[in-house]
Amino acid sequence: MLDQNTSAQLKTLLQRLESPIELVATLDAS
Repeated sequence: MLDQNTSAQLKTLLQRLESPIELVATLDAS
């Protein structure tokens, strides 16, 4: 199991990754 510190870091990383991915998907769709 991940400790809370590690899972918090992972969530932050995922949130940072999500934004550019959404941006690319939006640009791709148009």
